[in-house]
Amino acid sequence: MGMGRGGLVAYVEAQLERDIALGRVHPSGHFGPEAKLARRFNVCRGTLREAVRRLAARGLVVQHPGRKTRAVAMDESLTLENLGLAMHDVRSPNARWLLEGYFSLKRQVLLELLADCCARASDLDLDRLRYMCFQLQDAARWESGATCAQAEFELLRQAARVAARPGHVLLVQSLQRAFMGAASQLLPLMGGEALREWALCAMRVVSERDTQALQHELAALLKACDERLLNAFAPAPRKPAAPSPEGHHKPVTRDTEVLGGSARPDEKVTPLESDSGMSLIPAPPERVPSTSGGTCAEDVMGTVLGGLSDVRTGSDASCPENGLQTEAPPASDRERPHGVNHPRESVLLHVGRWASRLWRLIAHSLGLPAS
Repeated sequence: MGMGRGGLVAYVEAQLERDIALGRVHPSGHFGPEAKLARRFNVCRGTLREAVRRLAARGLVVQHPGRKTRAVAMDESLTLENLGLAMHDVRSPNARWLLEGYFSLKRQVLLELLADCCARASDLDLDRLRYMCFQLQDAARWESGATCAQAEFELLRQAARVAARPGHVLLVQSLQRAFMGAASQLLPLMGGEALREWALCAMRVVSERDTQALQHELAALLKACDERLLNAFAPAPRKPAAPSPEGHHKPVTRDTEVLGGSARPDEKVTPLESDSGMSLIPAPPERVPSTSGGTCAEDVMGTVLGGLSDVRTGSDASCPENGLQTEAPPASDRERPHGVNHPRESVLLHVGRWASRLWRLIAHSLGLPAS
């Protein structure tokens, strides 16, 4: 079944409105030949003319007898009723900016009307408002976004009538029409716990005539609900992190430092055991800068580890790059059968001798005085 005439007119109107909002019309504002537009939308000229008349009634196009129809510039045509124009391009920063202004105006109207009602309305009128708040919180919990929006504007209209402000009744009508102009994008985001919270707060404020809670607690809940809707519709652009100045690096603090190097936090240090059962913790195998003499500290580390290994195995260790060579342990030590421990006194003397040799190696490699 095809679309009826009313549906075709609404479709063409929506497409032409989208072209205006996205700047797809000629810079002069002219839409082009009528016959070409009719072929584009596959409609008759009568349907096209009706859609253009609707746009003219909304202030989006200008029609002059004997002259071509011209689209009005967006900054000139934007009103509350035409707020939907800005919603076509969600990526535009103006879309979020205008929507923020719309929600701010709606909040101010509601707070002003409720404050007036609390100050001068009768108990019967306040009971009606309280019932409207109850319906709104119930819709926020169970109903769709369209039902929530309808209940919210009914509350605004009722508050304007109770406060006896006919001008605000008209303003609420414009606010609702502006919202419905962008309903296809905003209605699915309505409802939820944020809307229910401020509706319950409004019901309590009206019951107790608590204007102080209205200006603080209710205002904060309304703003939080609007910001949730804004972020869901058009997320605010994130500011990129400021780059650090060139050549400036944040110092990294390490827990353990050995010979100018430091151990990684996730690296476990495994102790070495000497033949006597004493634990000797080696330096962590991390690369450290070379010294002014050109000797890499990794060579020093290798020498240190080699020397510590000699305590266990009795093998020779040397550093070929600096020309130094460690002394081999005495022959009596090398020829001692495996598994036979040194006496405690000889072990302590042996470890002390190796510690002295290692310090001379380190001092020589790093250019430090050996004494």
